[in-house]
Amino acid sequence: MEIPHGPGLLADPHATPEAWGGRRAQQYVVATLETYGRVCWLCGLPGANSADHVIPISKGGAVYTLENLGPSHRRCNYARGNRDPKGLESIIEDGTEWFTRRESNASAIL
Repeated sequence: MEIPHGPGLLADPHATPEAWGGRRAQQYVVATLETYGRVCWLCGLPGANSADHVIPISKGGAVYTLENLGPSHRRCNYARGNRDPKGLESIIEDGTEWFTRRESNASAIL
């Protein structure tokens, strides 16, 4: 197994840290979506279009390794920021709330 550069999960702590971005990051986003599917690990809804670092880079998470990436919506990824994950089953933002609110509003109208 190749050890990624930079500090963090499965990474060499003495290597120079890498930045996330560019063509390489785009390739890892594609690989993440192909490997794990398109269900956002943060909200649980389909349609993920980005990759989120499970352990944030700012907190020592490896930059370029699929083991530290999960599929996410860009909005969910941005909303999470660099908060620590509570586990893969934790949902940061529940997208189903909008549908629940709408159903209650519709029943009030009828």
